[in-house]
Amino acid sequence: MSLVQRIARAQAVQVLFRSQFGLYLAGNTLSLTGTWMQRIASSWLVWDWTGSAFWVGVLAASDLLPVVVISPFAGVAADRWDRLRLNVVAQVISILNAVTMALAMVTGHLGLWGVLALTLMQGVLTAATQPSRFAMVQQMVHRDQVASAVGLNSACVNIARLVGPAVAGAMILHWGIPQVFTVNAAVTVLFVVVLLRLRLEPIAKSPSAPFLAQMLEGFAYAARIPALRVILLAMFGGGAMVRAVMELMPVIAAQSFADAVTGLAMLTGSAAVGAVLAGLSVGQRAPVHLLRQAPMWWAIGAVTAIFLARATGPVMGILAAMALGATITRGLVCTQTFIQLTTPGTLRGRTLSVFGLFARGSPALGALAIGYGADVMGMQATVLLSSGLLFVVLAALALPLWRISEALDDGATPFD
Repeated sequence: MSLVQRIARAQAVQVLFRSQFGLYLAGNTLSLTGTWMQRIASSWLVWDWTGSAFWVGVLAASDLLPVVVISPFAGVAADRWDRLRLNVVAQVISILNAVTMALAMVTGHLGLWGVLALTLMQGVLTAATQPSRFAMVQQMVHRDQVASAVGLNSACVNIARLVGPAVAGAMILHWGIPQVFTVNAAVTVLFVVVLLRLRLEPIAKSPSAPFLAQMLEGFAYAARIPALRVILLAMFGGGAMVRAVMELMPVIAAQSFADAVTGLAMLTGSAAVGAVLAGLSVGQRAPVHLLRQAPMWWAIGAVTAIFLARATGPVMGILAAMALGATITRGLVCTQTFIQLTTPGTLRGRTLSVFGLFARGSPALGALAIGYGADVMGMQATVLLSSGLLFVVLAALALPLWRISEALDDGATPFD
């Protein structure tokens, strides 16, 4: 078989070019690039105005914490309502949010509390649509392509994380922050056009039941299934104690680079490069392998976070950020793919809402704690402490993880 034939038969290529997923992925990547541009511009504004790691952490929490309140309801909505329509409405509101930030900045009415309020609004929108976005994946690809689709989606998320900060940094230096917000609005318009062109496979709706009862059913399912419980707890620990370090990049950039703006773009971009490489290298895996690998990647991430926090020069900072981006991505992809492959379709939206709750909520809580700790005792000591706590959490999960893995090897299902 020739190299061209092998490439044509590669699962990732088939996912991209023989399904609607490729179109969705292109539009989503553009939109996320704009989102990252706005996020970097906002975090730089807060750091420039306050010089406080705590306030940068508050900004991150404003973006991430709404998932704690919104995500459970969003999971039920993803199982009951039209997922595509939910995303279109949310993206239109996101456009208005970005335009408002640009106009408020130009007229001098933005301020610290304005940035926090509009970031909070964007966090609410993201939380409201995250479960439906996750669940839409299986409406666009075949079951045996899910792992590749999740890996490709993760890679493109991190391509956006790479391109967005780089473009934002250049625009901040040469044009200004309002233009960053304006570009975000423009690329989100393109994503809305893409969403309107999609035609998704119909899904089996969850049985009619009270909204609250369905919401609680999703949490009960995640808590009842031992394999889900372990992999989600490992992800929560990794998010709060390691992934949260990524939200405090302005602080690390200030200690590692002479030019903090350039350093912020380089560190965030380096983390994205590592994440892209990790996402592209994900292939089909059996659920038991995903269950074993996820905690391992969080443990490696704890070590790389320590090196990143201790970076006193650009080279060490860039290498550590790249490694941290790769390990975090592998941990998240393993967890999400495990859920996609093992959860019944009628519960998938709600179970993925628990994933989204942990994936976004844990870094928000961690950013607040690590940001406060960095102001009190320094970034290095705080990250060393948080990484040590993660090792304690993973050690506590090691025995149940081993028992569940052995049972799966012996023929049990993840639902047992």
